[in-house]
Amino acid sequence: MRWTLAVFLSVCFYGIAHAQSAKTDTATYLHPYWSPDGDYIAFASSLNGNFDIYAFNLNTFEIENMSQHPANDYYPAWSPRGRYVAFYSERERQHHYDMRYTGKDGKEFPLSSARSSDLPSWSPDGQNILYHSSEDGDMDIYLRHHFSNEMRKLTFNDSTDVYPFFSPNGDKILFLSDRDGNMEIYAMAPDGRNQKRLTYSPHSYEVDPIWSPDGNKIAFSSDRYRNFDLYIMNADGTNQRRLTTDPHFDLGPQWSPDGEWLVFTSDREADFNIYTIKKDGTELTQLTYHSGKDFYPTWSPDGNKIAFCSDRSGTSKVYIMDKNGKNMRQLQIIRQQ
Repeated sequence: MRWTLAVFLSVCFYGIAHAQSAKTDTATYLHPYWSPDGDYIAFASSLNGNFDIYAFNLNTFEIENMSQHPANDYYPAWSPRGRYVAFYSERERQHHYDMRYTGKDGKEFPLSSARSSDLPSWSPDGQNILYHSSEDGDMDIYLRHHFSNEMRKLTFNDSTDVYPFFSPNGDKILFLSDRDGNMEIYAMAPDGRNQKRLTYSPHSYEVDPIWSPDGNKIAFSSDRYRNFDLYIMNADGTNQRRLTTDPHFDLGPQWSPDGEWLVFTSDREADFNIYTIKKDGTELTQLTYHSGKDFYPTWSPDGNKIAFCSDRSGTSKVYIMDKNGKNMRQLQIIRQQ
């Protein structure tokens, strides 16, 4: 969930989820993220008062606290092989941390002194992590080597450069910048060279960009026609096409693993629900129907299921459903490790 979705949902305390047990009736959960093997979902939760990073085992229904710190930890992101989870933390001047996922013997590695951050992005080889930081005054993009902690600044602008993400093969970095007056989508090489503007909409905001699994397409949201609709374009910015045309908010597109579908959240039926649409703009399908808010949808690695957050029960929870919206169920925790 990128610029618009994160900001918009934070206004209405959007992006909270809850897993039910005797001890967690009032806990809130944020940012569900599937492990690469599909056996775990990582998230941030206030289970013990402050927000920590947890991993929920979908096979044993056990939950493990992975960060255990009195400061708030958010935005978990699994490494490509699922051995580590990078996350953003407010501890020690709001450091961005990396957590080794080795069960009870987990170990923390400080990665940066980011003062404002979001979901970190791993390089496909698991060697580097991208993030944005205001540590030099302006919000810029940084690259840090996972093992050596060597840091490299990639953008140098008196503007806002945020939300960087590696392409699937690691040869490009996608990010947002307002260096030309409004928030547009840019791409650059992994070393920061060849920075190129991909969208040109001087009177609108381009947000929530996401690579297709093959790296050939980019989906995003834009308010070019006042409301936010979904768009798709080639990786070089050509052939931009509008996928949705509804006078409401269509936000946070996420590609299915096979690259054929997008899942997103929309308030086109007055309340935010989860939808899917094919990459050619056909077969728009509403998956959830509720007066509560359904948001932050994310595909399982095999593409057969979708996890999302919802406050439909009055308190926010994490749900999983089949890709067609059937067999919806709430995460059920048996015990904590």
